[in-house]
Amino acid sequence: MPTPQVGLIELSRILAACGGEESCTELSEEVLDESFYELGLDSLAVLQAVGVLARTYQIAVPEELVVEAETPRMLLEMISVLFGRQSHPA
Repeated sequence: MPTPQVGLIELSRILAACGGEESCTELSEEVLDESFYELGLDSLAVLQAVGVLARTYQIAVPEELVVEAETPRMLLEMISVLFGRQSHPA
């Protein structure tokens, strides 16, 4: 089974839903390295977004990894790594 990929559009939609009206509503390549705080998102919104991703894609996300993901790029990379780990057990 191919590994699902979470991209900018999906992540943007989920973050907007979890972050409320004041958060960024659309991610682009230009803002991937900005912190979630700079994009108007607090840690609770990011945790909620990760929870949505975990339930949607049925992956286990360790809390310590979520804390390390400070930017959208870092979060996308973390999710990609987790997909790979769970798709190819060691």
